[in-house]
Amino acid sequence: MPQAAPRTHTRLLPLLLAVTAALLSGCGDEAKTAGTATASASPLQKSMIVDVSGALNLHYEAKGDQVAVGFLPGKLPGSNWLTLSADQEAEGDRNEVSIGPILGFSFDNPDQEKKAIMFQGGRVEVAHDENSASYDTGSYYQYFDTDKGGGNSNVQLVFSKIEKLTSPNKLLDRYRLIGTFQFNAALSPEQPTDECTREAAAYAAEHGERHPGFDAKLCNAKSVVAKGSFDITQDFPVTTKTGG
Repeated sequence: MPQAAPRTHTRLLPLLLAVTAALLSGCGDEAKTAGTATASASPLQKSMIVDVSGALNLHYEAKGDQVAVGFLPGKLPGSNWLTLSADQEAEGDRNEVSIGPILGFSFDNPDQEKKAIMFQGGRVEVAHDENSASYDTGSYYQYFDTDKGGGNSNVQLVFSKIEKLTSPNKLLDRYRLIGTFQFNAALSPEQPTDECTREAAAYAAEHGERHPGFDAKLCNAKSVVAKGSFDITQDFPVTTKTGG
């Protein structure tokens, strides 16, 4: 009988984002920017443009501290983890679009295949006063994705430019990352109705496995498409392996 995936794994993403972002806190924004060999006193430049459409519509640009970058170096080639997020806060409203953890990020090979962890590659969170909603790629897989392998539930993260800049700190490597992203996400009920789960079970019993496992309309699930671009200059810890 199909069951809704536990919400526990969707709660892992904010924790992983916080942990990986913490690895970089304090090592980039207070350092001097070095777009060339000559460093200036201005902060590192970071910007993300976000467009969300569907059941929810948002458009905003996050800059500076509103943009968070998390990086966890892997011991093997292709095992780096990367997270990006863009925050917007005004008059009690808060919006955040986050990407990652993405496994397979590489400074030297930006075209290398990248994979989202547990399909939790993208999230759109909105909050107004006491009300909040969270759309994620894991829920999209459950309620909307017709591909068994989750091909429609992964983030498309494309780098058009990864440029290594001069770093004022020998313990840090400075890079400029330019690229685009896009992903599908969905809002699912915390507890599916009996009608929702019964329909999924009845279908599976009569016809076998299907994708998605649940009827989105019957279960009152909603979907969005999030896309945008980024131009981020960030300091990263120097590792023994410069590649991904």
